[in-house]
Amino acid sequence: MKAKNKKNIAKAITTISKTHKIKRNKIKRLAEKKGKKKKKISKKALIEVGLKSDTKKPKSTVESTQSITNDSLVKLTNISYKGAPENPTFYKRQKKVEGDKTPVSFIKRMKDKLKGARFRYLNEQFYSSTSQDALLFFKKDPEAFKAYHNGYMQQVIRWPVKPLDVIIKQITPMLKKSKEKSPVVVADFGCGDAKLAQAFPKNKIHSFDLVAVNKHVTAGDMAHTTLANGSVDIVIFCLSLMGTNLQSFIKEANRVLKTGGLMKVAEIESRFDNINIFIDHLTKYGFENLKLDREIEMFVFMDFKKIQDISKTALKKKLPILELKPCIYKKR
Repeated sequence: MKAKNKKNIAKAITTISKTHKIKRNKIKRLAEKKGKKKKKISKKALIEVGLKSDTKKPKSTVESTQSITNDSLVKLTNISYKGAPENPTFYKRQKKVEGDKTPVSFIKRMKDKLKGARFRYLNEQFYSSTSQDALLFFKKDPEAFKAYHNGYMQQVIRWPVKPLDVIIKQITPMLKKSKEKSPVVVADFGCGDAKLAQAFPKNKIHSFDLVAVNKHVTAGDMAHTTLANGSVDIVIFCLSLMGTNLQSFIKEANRVLKTGGLMKVAEIESRFDNINIFIDHLTKYGFENLKLDREIEMFVFMDFKKIQDISKTALKKKLPILELKPCIYKKR
């Protein structure tokens, strides 16, 4: 019996050692397999070799809301990604300038709004005061004109057409015929930065506005210029019939223009209650209407010829009042 038991024990030991050897070989193959394919050893394979239990763990009890929240916060704060800042900040996406990929700073946007607000305020003041009052205002505060001019240029950018460009195109053939002995003389009333004079440097162009922003501009009230009577061939009012005394500008245009001279007017269409009545009143100032162009969106272009010098007639005292609605720019 003892000999038999010894044989059985030896047999059992041999069987156990073989079994462990098989398990070790399986583990070795799995490890080699993992190294080659770089894949995680499956749960099923680990169960086969007895390294993982097949029994399921009992579900843990539900944690309190507070502990779940704390764990979640810890996980969130531990999350990181490549290129992330160490101390990320959350901010509202800012607006971008068209054609520019960099965000517009809050300060710049506020400055632009302030500029726009000041421009609208100055614009409203000009339409509700005389040119003399406006001139006195700018003499006291020259920087205000720069603010107005900059705001005006921001408005021009949004327009489908620039009226002065249209006028330049129309008068170019006339200015090309200008000769040294008999030059074509132009008076630009309310010239701004004198773009017209800069476009034709070889021609004789007088540029008038309330403030001289550059060397081409003569500062002063365009209702009372220093030009001689009948010394000008073309007078231009490009969006400059502003103020409560705009009839004074037309009188001055009649004075400086030669008989047969041309007066060109460009205005925003919305300023007219009835454009035909306006033209009829304006002809009483010694002009004949040659052309009315309303084809360009937003604007009206008019050509007049001087046929009479009103300063030498009794009609000067019986002239109708010329009125246009103020051009109020919307808040953007």
